[in-house]
Amino acid sequence: MKQNAITLVAAIAIIICAGGLFATYSQAADDSKTAAPKPALTVTTVQPQRSPWAVQLSANGNVAAWQEASIGSEASGLRLLEVRANVGDVVRAGQVLATFAAESVQADVAQAQANVLEAQANAQDASGNAARARTLQTTGALSEQQITQYQTTEQVAIARVAAARATLAVQQQRLRHTQVLAPDNGTISARSATVGAVLGSGTELFRMVRGGRLEWRAEVTAAELERIKVGTTA
Repeated sequence: MKQNAITLVAAIAIIICAGGLFATYSQAADDSKTAAPKPALTVTTVQPQRSPWAVQLSANGNVAAWQEASIGSEASGLRLLEVRANVGDVVRAGQVLATFAAESVQADVAQAQANVLEAQANAQDASGNAARARTLQTTGALSEQQITQYQTTEQVAIARVAAARATLAVQQQRLRHTQVLAPDNGTISARSATVGAVLGSGTELFRMVRGGRLEWRAEVTAAELERIKVGTTA
């Protein structure tokens, strides 16, 4: 009986200790929850303002040259000697793209130059004769008909000089046409020139995209066209 009483007292003591420990732990947990700081709420104010809003449109189209130039031959009946440009080459204005055989044209230029010199010599001689005839007009040594003839010969000789110079200019122009030059800066987009071919005037040799500039030729519906204004960027 005495031993049972001791056992009961010990059990009660253990229960009391356990309850005390639990109460202490619960109080500590509550204190830690109470001490935890709360996050601060940050608020930022801004002024309303306008901003661009992108608009999406559906469009279809092809990429094509902005401006395409046709480069042809201005020489007639000459053999194409050399081709210096090909598709994709970037060229500058005045650059030589092709050359024609120029031997026959150079000979024509030389002949025209000789004709000019001959005409100038004849004109100088005729002018001298006409000047002497005019000085003798008051002396009666020459008839009016003879004096007129000298003056007419002088005028004809001067006209022949002008004609010879015009012929020389034409031949020099033909000589310049033996070189095919790029009319502008750009990119060669097509080539039909073949070395050895004898071509006529106006035959196309190259095509060129002027400035190397391409453009997209888009097509949109009538409803979406109203949303596009002058200066709209993509």
